[in-house]
Amino acid sequence: LQSSSSDESASSSSSSSSTIDCLVVGGGISGATLAHNLFYGDDDGNGGGLDVLLTESRSYLGGNVQSTLHADADGSFLFENGPNSFATQPSVVRISHQLNIQDQLVFADESLPPWVNHHGKLHPLPKGKGGKGARGQLELLFGSNGILKFGLTGDLLSWPGKIRAAVGALAGHAPPPADGTEETIRDWVTRILGEEVFARIIDPFVSGVYAGDPSTLSMKAALPKIARIEEYSYDIEWNKFGAIFYGGLARQVELTKERKADPPKPEWVEFEYGNPGSYKNGLSTLPKAIEKELGDRVKLEWTLTRVSRIDPS
Repeated sequence: LQSSSSDESASSSSSSSSTIDCLVVGGGISGATLAHNLFYGDDDGNGGGLDVLLTESRSYLGGNVQSTLHADADGSFLFENGPNSFATQPSVVRISHQLNIQDQLVFADESLPPWVNHHGKLHPLPKGKGGKGARGQLELLFGSNGILKFGLTGDLLSWPGKIRAAVGALAGHAPPPADGTEETIRDWVTRILGEEVFARIIDPFVSGVYAGDPSTLSMKAALPKIARIEEYSYDIEWNKFGAIFYGGLARQVELTKERKADPPKPEWVEFEYGNPGSYKNGLSTLPKAIEKELGDRVKLEWTLTRVSRIDPS
């Protein structure tokens, strides 16, 4: 690795060379967490220990993840310039534990539904009440915030939109592209559940979690677990048209087995899979903690200018 820097007030520049185990180019949230994992390893002492260098062209780590505290005469509040939450998974809780910031984690109330603002009105989305296993599935289907109530009495979707979604979920939908073309989130959702479900439910969710455009984000890359539900649907012999609801039930059974086989560490803070979460001082808490951990292994305002092969001899 060779780096060079110049001082605009001077006519000379300096350069240095060093050898490291791994160079991570780009300090967005993916690059930052990758550098941490290479450096730290897992909770059992496996992996890690690499001499890693994390470089970022901007003046901070985190990419789109930026939390800002705004204060004025009326008081102060925290807002997110990019993603505003994460869907809680063991990986988030694990890295928070390793960085000693798990006491900063905050989670949504599992008994309450998420809401979407559409045409100036807040609409609740289908949600269970935090029940485990079969109880959770029954809550999601038939509970006070369940899918059945949402479909019959909710007004976020029009009746044509509800019927289109019900057909895709319970009867079947168009097959995936025959030529194997990779679908975006928008392609996948509209093919299976219709345009209204995408525009009024999925788009707000993706914007909040990924701060990205679902018309360009890859479905399999961004939401691989949900994308796999379609595969489970077609694996059911009698489900010839891939109705997604039955694949979701099959996937839930498998998820339950996977979670029992690899439970969270007892020293981790308690959490619910998929529950929206953040940190008390915003999502930037995570990249800031990684920057503190790695210290001078983080190089900000660095730009990659060339990659070349060096003869090892």
